[in-house]
Amino acid sequence: MKASRTTGALAITAALLALAGCGSGDASGSKDTASSSPTAQADPYHDAPWRMQVVNLLDALRTPQDGRYRNWMPDSADNSLDFAYTPRTAGDPGWADRNNKGYAVVYPGQLGKPQKTAFFKAITRDDTVVASSLTVTRADSVPREGNADYKFAFKVKTTDGKWLTGQAIGNGTDASRGRIIRLVYDTSAS
Repeated sequence: MKASRTTGALAITAALLALAGCGSGDASGSKDTASSSPTAQADPYHDAPWRMQVVNLLDALRTPQDGRYRNWMPDSADNSLDFAYTPRTAGDPGWADRNNKGYAVVYPGQLGKPQKTAFFKAITRDDTVVASSLTVTRADSVPREGNADYKFAFKVKTTDGKWLTGQAIGNGTDASRGRIIRLVYDTSAS
């Protein structure tokens, strides 16, 4: 009786191990790398337009002189739209008006050139944020703040290998345009 239980347990274990390997390769034994992509597994929202809005804004802020960032952050002088971000130093716009979480609300259209440069440098962490590494860690299906279409927590890597965490809130379903109203980092990661 004991031998049959052991044999049965071994058979079940072998069957589970065989099933665990199903789909990981073809008859030749090669792996299907497309389905085992670490990015797709780590971030099921990788291709979401709202994630891509933030990635594209971060990329655009690396070269602000071309004005592409305006697709997600309008800043004309007659525009009174606000933007929440995390200032890093006393020279950054909104530093003196930070809330208890370290965020400040600024009006990009009302910032002068030096202030805007400092603002962009704070968002991109001196151009060290690797925008393509942005991974959604929690997506809220119904944003609770303001009149927004999306809200999500994220992590993003810097060029020195550190990970920052934060939150993005915005409007729009097009990756190439929309309105991002908040892009903040946890102050413990700043």
